[in-house]
Amino acid sequence: MAEPALGTTLKTICLATVAIIIMGLFEVGQENNSKTQNSQSTKSRPNFIIFLADDVGYGDFHVYGDPTQEWSGVDRMAKEGKQFTHVYTPVPVCSPSRAALLTGRYPIRSGIFGKSQVFRPTSPGGLPRSQFTIAEALQQEGYITGISGKWHLGINKYNNTDGFHLPGNHGFEVVNTILPLSQHWLCEQDKVHSKKMSEFCFLYRDNKIIEQPINLANLTTRLVHDTTEFISKYRDDSFFYLLSFPQTHASLFSDPRFAGKSKRGRYGDSINEMGWAIEEVLNHLVKLGIDSKTFVLFLSDHGASRDGCGQEGSNGPFRGGKFSSWEGGIRIPTVAWWPGVISPSKVSHSVLSTLDVFPTIMELANLTGHLANIKIDGRSFGGEIIEREESDLAMAKDRPLFFYCSKLLTAARLRNYKIHYYTSTYSGDERIVQEKLPQCSPENVNRVRNATCEHNFRKQVPPLVFDVESDNREHVYLDSKSERYLGIVDEFTELIRSHQSSLEVVESEIDKPPLSTLQPCCNPLSCICHYEA
Repeated sequence: MAEPALGTTLKTICLATVAIIIMGLFEVGQENNSKTQNSQSTKSRPNFIIFLADDVGYGDFHVYGDPTQEWSGVDRMAKEGKQFTHVYTPVPVCSPSRAALLTGRYPIRSGIFGKSQVFRPTSPGGLPRSQFTIAEALQQEGYITGISGKWHLGINKYNNTDGFHLPGNHGFEVVNTILPLSQHWLCEQDKVHSKKMSEFCFLYRDNKIIEQPINLANLTTRLVHDTTEFISKYRDDSFFYLLSFPQTHASLFSDPRFAGKSKRGRYGDSINEMGWAIEEVLNHLVKLGIDSKTFVLFLSDHGASRDGCGQEGSNGPFRGGKFSSWEGGIRIPTVAWWPGVISPSKVSHSVLSTLDVFPTIMELANLTGHLANIKIDGRSFGGEIIEREESDLAMAKDRPLFFYCSKLLTAARLRNYKIHYYTSTYSGDERIVQEKLPQCSPENVNRVRNATCEHNFRKQVPPLVFDVESDNREHVYLDSKSERYLGIVDEFTELIRSHQSSLEVVESEIDKPPLSTLQPCCNPLSCICHYEA
């Protein structure tokens, strides 16, 4: 009687073992299948490329009204895609505007504000790692993320080689040739003997210096090569790439192929070189057959400089420029391109913000869940891109947009109306009528630009209100005693009170005291190197 019981037990054990093995194989299969599905899901999502220009004005392209500027890649994007006429940046200066684009948040929330307004080579501050970027969100979902070109959101924190604030620590997996700072007036090749040249003029790859000072002649070509090489390598994946141009930040430069060719002089040459680079990337997408699955967006970080020194761009019909909250400083050229999704030659007049880029990309990638637990100030304009009914765009005009100089709320827009609490006193905001401003050396211009917001802006009492739809030049303000004016001011007052109540006090990253020990230097003996051709 014992033997049958033993047999039954052994049989039960064998069956259980087989079941466990089968279940294990099933789970492995399910896991592999899940991975395959996730991979396929990622591949079915669109790629994203952002072309971000530096100090390029609203009127700097043929399609935006400059008849003397030669046809460029931006004009091609508009002809084959959609041109936007009412896109704003919340801050008219480099570092904060870039933080706003990458995070979808007003820079006052992330600490990217300060008296000098931008980061310097020895700044220990930078975009805090606590700030969630477009690149991080996409990287978490399997996108390959990359960048080349201008960064300007911090370099080092503890020593001159830690690269604590560089793009690799903000979600960019592939960090190609980058300018951690702006293209500086010291970087012109004829200043090669300047002792200060190497302090501002250097290139990085990943978190290491590869060239100090910069060779500007082949810089754009290198950025294009980085971008097309990245696209080729990850053509079968889903990717996000930020090509952040140094054009047209002064001091102007261009490859010999473009120098002296534009009717607009050195500035037009620089625009043409950037336009060539854009076309090279677009053509590469078409050549690889992935243009129809790639959403491309061109925009500028803010308006063009108006320094009167012959290196400024055009802000079209608008008053003011860089450093001001007049339309010329904050309304930017923006064009979207996506063959097969965006119909050719479309124009949108929706009132949008660079804050909207992050949530728009999340919607197009079907990843809006990533934004559930963070405060995002932007709103998606995905409906504009995929061209569904524009019923959801009413909110774009009904929501307020706020404009800052450092912590100073200078202006706001709601529907047709723009209110100015402070207006710029910077001389470049007046129309230049003489051939050159007096004492027009880059040093003097730079000194004026770096004045604090308190010195660059005049408080308006009562505030100035313009109807910027009928008066986009902001020349005729509303009567401050009229019922219309009083009603508008009351509405703005409530909206600003609500906005400011949502702000938390954060430390200024830009105002952190500079540390000379953070100065990037590839060779302590000379700070001169050329590690890559």
